Amino acid sequence: MNPYFIDGPAVIHFSGGRTSGYMLRQILDAHDGRLPADVHVSFQNTGKEREETLAFVEECSQRWSVPITWLEWDGFENGSRSRCVYKVVDFETASRDGEPFSRMIDALGLLPNPVARTCTANLKVKTSRSWMLDHGYQEWDAVMGIRADEPRRIARLGNPKRDNSAGIPHLPLAIARVTKADVLSWWRGQPFDLRLDPVGDLGNCDLCLLKSRAKIVGAIRREPQRATWWIEQESRPRGATFRSDRPCYAALAVEAEIQSRQGTLPHVETEDEALADCMCGD
Repeated sequence: MNPYFIDGPAVIHFSGGRTSGYMLRQILDAHDGRLPADVHVSFQNTGKEREETLAFVEECSQRWSVPITWLEWDGFENGSRSRCVYKVVDFETASRDGEPFSRMIDALGLLPNPVARTCTANLKVKTSRSWMLDHGYQEWDAVMGIRADEPRRIARLGNPKRDNSAGIPHLPLAIARVTKADVLSWWRGQPFDLRLDPVGDLGNCDLCLLKSRAKIVGAIRREPQRATWWIEQESRPRGATFRSDRPCYAALAVEAEIQSRQGTLPHVETEDEALADCMCGD
């Protein structure tokens, strides 16, 4: 059976990266270019996605004539942290300065960290869940762009103890044994592409806390202004940090400035230092 043929109800999670874009195109082709009425495509905007990512989501929607619902977290419902309020936005009205992310931090009174990924849980997972519940669905598949060369992510999503209240994971790329090389090769043959260097790993969320220290410092060296939002968040609540195992973002910005002045070569990372698995990923 074609792994890209989706029996609804289902939500296709489009992160705004090349992998999820490739997956969406294969799903559209499997359905002769038109999705079933109960199969939806959603993009959850945190406000920290790069402009290139937002433009790519919009271009995929326009070129492929596929509706993509843009959602933003906008608070908790009736004081409960189990279900959230969201806004439906579009390319023009989407937040671009971390507003949903900042509101979530204010509401929780704490910052996300690698163990408690409140950003993914609320801004992505619960937001999508609330939208599906509001549209009358009680159970559905969550179609995710996890490739065959991401075994740790596949194993985590397949854990029988995992909470699947936001949709039962369906991983068509893993089933089809698609790798990153396959995705990049396919995009090289397309008339448009995500305008981010796949080698540079700037990522959808500009300075994501799951990125390694070296990658964050390198990104700040290229675009120093991107550190401002992250530094501001670590000043409220006072003394909090996104990670306890490395310097705060203000210190990383200083490190980037020193490296730039001295012309220090960036640290070459090993495979183990790659971005940890997260729904926000490519």
